[in-house]
Amino acid sequence: MKKHHPLLTLFLTSLALGLQPSINGKELTGTYLPTTNECPSPEEARAKMSVPEGYDVRCFAHEPMVQNPVAMTWDHRGRLWVVEAYEYPNGSPHPAPFGGEAKDDQYHPMPKVVGSIPRDRVIILEDTNNDGEADKRTVFVEGLNLASAILCGDDGIYIGQQPHLIHFRDANGDDKPDDWRVVLTGFGRQDTHELVNSFTWGPDGWLYMTHGVFTNSRVRRPGQPENEGFKFDAGIGRARPVKVAQTPGQPAPAQLTKSDATPPSWEFEVFADGTSNPWGCDYDAAGNFFISACVIDHFFHMAPGGIYVRQGGAPENPYSYELLPSIVKHKHFRAAYAGVQIYQGGRYPKDTWGHAFIGNIHDNAIHEEVISPVGAGFKCEPRRDFLRANDGWFRPVSTQTGPDGFLWVMDWCDKYPCYQNAKANPEGVDRDRGRIWRVEHVNRTFQSGSPSREHTDLNLKKLSTEALVELFEHPNNWMRRMARRVLVERKDAERSARLESLVKSEEVPFARMEALWAIGQLDHDGKVASTLDYAASHKSAPFRLWAARWVGEHAADTSFKEGMDIAVPGFLERLAGDKDPAVRLATAIALRQFSARRLTVDGRGKDQMRLAWPEMFTALMKAGSLEKDRMLSFSTWQAIEPMLVSNPTFWLDWLAETAPETQPFSQAIVHKAMHRLSDTQNAKHVDRAFAFCEGLTGQDALLGTALEGLIKGQEGSITKPVRNVSAALTGWRKHQDPTISAHARTLAVLWGDEAAVQELLIGLKDTQKSEKDRIAILQSLRQVRTDSVKNAVSSLLNDNEPGTLTVTAIRMAADIGGDDFIPALLRLAASKDFQIRYASIEALAGRDAWTDAMLDAIAEGKISASGFPAPVRRQLATSKDKATRDHAFKVLGAWQDSSEDIKTLIAQKKQACLTGEPDLANGKLFFTATCMVCHEFHGGGQKVGPDLIGSGRSNLDALLANVIDPNQIIGNGYENFTLATKDGRTLSGRVVEDTPGHVKLLGPGGASQIVARAEIATLTNSQQSLMPMGFGNLPDTAFRDMIWYILAPPEEGPLTQEKKELLIRGVELAEPAKPQPQKTNWRAIDWESVSHWNPDWKVNAPDFERTPVKLAEYHGQTNVLLVHPFTDKKTPASLEQKLKVTKTKLKFRVASDDRGDWLLKVMVDGKEIKEQTIDNQKPRWKDIEVDLTPYSGQEVTVKLEAHPNGWAWEFAYWQGITLE
Repeated sequence: MKKHHPLLTLFLTSLALGLQPSINGKELTGTYLPTTNECPSPEEARAKMSVPEGYDVRCFAHEPMVQNPVAMTWDHRGRLWVVEAYEYPNGSPHPAPFGGEAKDDQYHPMPKVVGSIPRDRVIILEDTNNDGEADKRTVFVEGLNLASAILCGDDGIYIGQQPHLIHFRDANGDDKPDDWRVVLTGFGRQDTHELVNSFTWGPDGWLYMTHGVFTNSRVRRPGQPENEGFKFDAGIGRARPVKVAQTPGQPAPAQLTKSDATPPSWEFEVFADGTSNPWGCDYDAAGNFFISACVIDHFFHMAPGGIYVRQGGAPENPYSYELLPSIVKHKHFRAAYAGVQIYQGGRYPKDTWGHAFIGNIHDNAIHEEVISPVGAGFKCEPRRDFLRANDGWFRPVSTQTGPDGFLWVMDWCDKYPCYQNAKANPEGVDRDRGRIWRVEHVNRTFQSGSPSREHTDLNLKKLSTEALVELFEHPNNWMRRMARRVLVERKDAERSARLESLVKSEEVPFARMEALWAIGQLDHDGKVASTLDYAASHKSAPFRLWAARWVGEHAADTSFKEGMDIAVPGFLERLAGDKDPAVRLATAIALRQFSARRLTVDGRGKDQMRLAWPEMFTALMKAGSLEKDRMLSFSTWQAIEPMLVSNPTFWLDWLAETAPETQPFSQAIVHKAMHRLSDTQNAKHVDRAFAFCEGLTGQDALLGTALEGLIKGQEGSITKPVRNVSAALTGWRKHQDPTISAHARTLAVLWGDEAAVQELLIGLKDTQKSEKDRIAILQSLRQVRTDSVKNAVSSLLNDNEPGTLTVTAIRMAADIGGDDFIPALLRLAASKDFQIRYASIEALAGRDAWTDAMLDAIAEGKISASGFPAPVRRQLATSKDKATRDHAFKVLGAWQDSSEDIKTLIAQKKQACLTGEPDLANGKLFFTATCMVCHEFHGGGQKVGPDLIGSGRSNLDALLANVIDPNQIIGNGYENFTLATKDGRTLSGRVVEDTPGHVKLLGPGGASQIVARAEIATLTNSQQSLMPMGFGNLPDTAFRDMIWYILAPPEEGPLTQEKKELLIRGVELAEPAKPQPQKTNWRAIDWESVSHWNPDWKVNAPDFERTPVKLAEYHGQTNVLLVHPFTDKKTPASLEQKLKVTKTKLKFRVASDDRGDWLLKVMVDGKEIKEQTIDNQKPRWKDIEVDLTPYSGQEVTVKLEAHPNGWAWEFAYWQGITLE
């Protein structure tokens, strides 16, 4: 939760201070320096706060009444329930009364606590006299460990406490739990600031929650095997009680139990997948969910079944073929978001209604943002800082609308913005503070200091059913939601009739909506179907939207479908043709629930859906035919995909009939359908897909996109049709549409049509063709390995062809392989054309025999070592092959990838930049020859790295650090990977596609390589930036000229003395930037995640080549810690724990890098008791067991050390340390 998202300034300051890189000694500085002032009193803190005119901030509760608040909720009496998280972040070493393995989901008596217990607890805060301030505190339950979420319901509270979702029941309402049960288990704790969080009851009655990307959960019922659990690692999940036991893929009916004797089992599913570390979710007046997130973009609309961009990892479903984006194009100055509320409280001015209020921990603020519909989705734009604390102690972690209709803000209140500060200084940990604020609005009829709830004796459970239904018309959505929850839990036969009457009322729109949501949650007594039929024809789009959603929600409910099997198709067909795109989106989502039974993954299992209602999809496609709505297209495809694979003939016939008349909307569907059938690697499916293409006579646009989809599906592994399709491809190759002819030619070549290959070779040799056309021909031949193609490539290398064509031929030669290419490549490696020289050197470095020939040529003076490309130099110096490393060292000298004297080098180069006048023309030459190999800049260059316009060049210091030490901060997705193929080739670049069938690398110069999974020997993340070290080794004059060209290119105006001085001083030159889409978000080492990997073990390791780092997976094992020895080549990295030996078997797993090995030593009180070399041979993971019996009963210090063993890829991987 207190998460660190460091910026460049942090690292520059750290370097300048010479901080030690041990985790247990790392104190953040710069932007995230702990606040240095004394914590202000609540009165002083309130006085510092600034809010818009007409608003006022009041403190509802503060320390010592509340301490370390991490989650809050209200009960039916308007009392505030708070989780106090004393054990964050490491958890307690004491036995957890509510932890351990859950064997069943039945209620159990509260345990008798003996001895020390964890300190997390739940308290109740009451404002007994209703003056707006809490005056009574009650401890409801203690002994929780890393509790992170809370919600009132079902005569008690639901608590998220890893690994369980627990219900504490208080049936008699005496504020003491009667008993407790685990309703779901399997929630992870690998990263304790990314635990399950932000419980809220959804409009559909499910309990919603958010979850971070680096915590790995397998959510399941107690007693269920872990491998049957549902993967949950980023996004929104939801859970609800069901009548019968659930098994994955076969959800049970959504009907609550009518008996308290046997509590119902619960089911779980991922509602929407993706984002990063979301901490906060809420829904708007139409039931659309939104979340705030960290590191990546900060705000998302999470549609049911959506699969969104991620900070890391991959979604479980690989067949969406795209990841949905956020809805923002702006960022805030500092960013660590927690808590979101879509305001619907009715007490603020109307210009705030429906706006998002988002907490920002690092910025000590609450931001107000405006949400607007765009097609089937939304956009979000900034409005203002609604609350600015003007104090570093203010840490908002939850933002909710309260019983008074005002915004309530839960304040963690800590001087540390990130918990790794506290790890560095344990004595400075603050466990005593916490505050709850209310942001009131003052008007003529209301004075500041108002009550905290509408009535002092508020108690919704005492209200009649009629009174509860009347509350659906209340202007405060807190009252409406609480009334709905109480009503749904109440067993009252008259509720359905009253709700049905309210649904048909036209007076208060939000009351109708509440009634519709409530009806959908009731036991099925026949009212649901008739009400939904009415809603489907209503003039209100949200009403129609929820008619579709409710049908989808009951897709697996046999009791709902009885008597409805005839009505449902027509019902959904009507909604599928709705004029409102949001209604059509809801219909597509409902169809997904029928076709897959699960929103984000295929949950059909053996119960294959018998859905054969193409009319609904036809209506959906026709209604959106003229649109290119990404969200709607995505969800429509998600609904079709499971059925297409199960019955391709049926659905291709339907698509052939529907797609031509529903363009352009249908084009994306067709493209994905062809891609998906190719991805099956089933030749019969490819046959059917090709037959579909043959039927698109006269539909050139559709045919072009269909053929492109087939080609896309062939990238990972070529699957030829069973039948001979050469005649059709020959006809298309002559098509007047160049797109169709090009795609047909590509497919013909991929599928081995020799005539097509020869046709291309003739065109390739035709020097009258444009260079662009010849390059396209050559690229079409890249997967062909015939002698004729090899000879043609060889000719191009020897014919002094234009530069770009030659570069393409060089890369083609690298793909094909063979020593026949060596002489030509060596000659080209000495070319005066930088692009040709670079591509040749890169190709020669990809195969061992070629590399030796190149290094020999350098030693003989045939190729200049001056200006040798830094990325290739790094590749050779870090090669898995020792002979290659030695040969490169002998010829090219030592390679220093991460300098211990980096601070000195930066200072030296800065002085060089300040000496003399820069020659910008010369700087452009060096820039073009180096930086533009990867970066775009003023219309030129490659899209390998980020566009340099506006990226890291705001001042001289920032640019020097980025250029000289690029591994300080590595953009998400910009790590350098090394891929070794089974035929002995080595490739490097950043991964831009990672699918079950293939991996696509993008390397310097814009070269892309697609390698089938079956051909990959190893794929290794170097944990380094794609941009190599070494630019600091340029001569001072050249370096100065290049730096000043980047800082002040002539395209942006003359470099005046004033401008130069401002760049040196670090003053921003540009006006405030307009919101721009951000494709990447920079990040550095996440020290907090590392320290939480296994909190019992202290990690001592250097900041070395992007380590230490916690990995989601490595060679089949999850939750892995990666470290490296210290750079003095003597000091090992280590894991250390002081413990009393009561369990004598120490077990753990270790592994090495694919290119190196390291030496493991186990030390007890400084004495070595085990030593073992950890190599990269099978098994990749070594199971280590150490006998501590000689130390039984003693208090000792155990150190697990990773020593260097030759200083080549000494990376140590650790997993699963246990004592038994």
